[in-house]
Amino acid sequence: MQDALLYVVITLLMSAVLAAFGLPFLVAAWAFARATRGALGEATRLALAAAIAAIGIAPTYDAYRGPLPITIRLLRGEPVPPVAAAVSLLVTWLLFLALAWALARRRSDGRLAMRS
Repeated sequence: MQDALLYVVITLLMSAVLAAFGLPFLVAAWAFARATRGALGEATRLALAAAIAAIGIAPTYDAYRGPLPITIRLLRGEPVPPVAAAVSLLVTWLLFLALAWALARRRSDGRLAMRS
């Protein structure tokens, strides 16, 4: 439990670095969500956009518990344990999906309130 808490704290402290490395993926996720607004259902669109963002930001940790996105480690030729990468990607995707859903709901609630 203590190790899991340590990883959460490290990831939160390094979130700006992870976001900087993942910026192209965040922009791609935003562009995808905007481009498919009328073509896909809301849930599908948000899930796919969250997956694009998660691919660019999902962290993996080295021996010193330093987080770097999985994509950066793979580009550097460093080994990435497949199970750890899958868990990290899944957790990151779920977090982005929850964030995207909350933002979409807030946006739609704001529109409803303005129309009343």
